[in-house]
Amino acid sequence: MTDSSRDLLKCFGKLLQNRAFLMAVGHQAGMGGHGGPHSGNRGQGKLLKVLAQSPNGLTNAEIAELLDIRPSSVSATISRLVDAGFVERIPSPTDKRAVIVQLSERGKELFAQYDEHVDTTADELFGGLTPDEQAQLEHLLTKLTHQVADLDWGDFMGHRPTDWPHRGMGGMGRPRF
Repeated sequence: MTDSSRDLLKCFGKLLQNRAFLMAVGHQAGMGGHGGPHSGNRGQGKLLKVLAQSPNGLTNAEIAELLDIRPSSVSATISRLVDAGFVERIPSPTDKRAVIVQLSERGKELFAQYDEHVDTTADELFGGLTPDEQAQLEHLLTKLTHQVADLDWGDFMGHRPTDWPHRGMGGMGRPRF
């Protein structure tokens, strides 16, 4: 490892240890954070996000396919969101057997507030960078993301994930530095 690569790794480590940064990133829709329109449930948050991106609404089958979840799970999640007032079911104008699910006015307001919060947070995080620096950072992070996806983490860690000791086995396994 070169000194510059090691320095970059340290910088990323410091960034990832910064609670404010992690909270800001964790509150992104679909990132599993506890803020935003998740109401503490990632499945509901993902469904709300899909509906927010589909202003004409979707059928249960379309939602199940987009989220890659069982239709029964979609129906249960939609029922909870209807009960909370965030989505509504509307009969399809073209197919009497189908029902279209879309955000209610309350759901739209929730997402508008959430989007405003995300914009404010992003501006606060990256406002110290020029537009060119922001574009360069986005390019570099995208490139790094693709490179990370290609890594074989078993080789990186020196063993296969199936060889790792159980968490309950204390200090067994590789030493930590």
